[in-house]
Amino acid sequence: MDDKTYFANYKNACDVIFASQKNEYSYIKDINFKYQSMTDAMASLIGVSSPDALFNLSADEMVAKFNLTCSSKRTEQFQTQDQNVIKSGKKGVYLEVIPNKSATFEEAVSRIVVIYKSPIINHHTQSIVGIHGHIRDLLWPNVIKTIFKLRGTKGLLLNHQNKRNSLNDYPLNNIQHMVLFLCIHKYSYSEISIFLNELGNQITSSRVNDYLEQLKLIFHVRTKDQLIEKAIGLNFHVMLPCDLFSPSETIKINSEVATIICCNCKNGNCTDHNHSETK
Repeated sequence: MDDKTYFANYKNACDVIFASQKNEYSYIKDINFKYQSMTDAMASLIGVSSPDALFNLSADEMVAKFNLTCSSKRTEQFQTQDQNVIKSGKKGVYLEVIPNKSATFEEAVSRIVVIYKSPIINHHTQSIVGIHGHIRDLLWPNVIKTIFKLRGTKGLLLNHQNKRNSLNDYPLNNIQHMVLFLCIHKYSYSEISIFLNELGNQITSSRVNDYLEQLKLIFHVRTKDQLIEKAIGLNFHVMLPCDLFSPSETIKINSEVATIICCNCKNGNCTDHNHSETK
């Protein structure tokens, strides 16, 4: 099967598969990085009413035609990602911060997403004929809280009711939000001070302590541990402060995986797991 026919068949198959998936963010580009197929949800995410309007356009042409709020640096980053996928012939996985165009006043102004870019390979000719892109929201769970749920344990971290709009009941400004977020992740006063100073916020360790005292009053708690427990119970551990991020940067995350390790297995004295002897 020649490359043109293979690409057309691949595109048609994806159109059928994703036709009923209203919430899937998926698109296909040809070898010249022109959009040839896209789901309705993906077009909406970009800010265009219909995917048909993007047919045969590159990212630069799309931004120019629809006057989208996307910098030239960002489109260059996307183009570099595409070129790397074509050159390597391997999937690229990227972490991106994108505007939340459908957000209401009470919702997040940005979304953190993972973009998967896979080369479309004609296995008859071994040629790369295009790129299949897929976008998913990043799930960033709290490990301890998840373990409590998995083990069926009702700990302090689960005692507080998760409210949909916690900022309505516990209003914070941006600097308080950053201090709280870093506090949740166990940074010390001095580390929070160093961190925020590096990001352009002039703040001393004693001032960090002042902000923590303010946070205790806002959350109606007496200790730092109670503050962390309550904040996690209200899902503040997954509400990322906007001032900690640069929306113009991309992070490649191919090699980052999470694994569960039994140290006793590594030391050869585990009695809980079955091991098959290798000869």
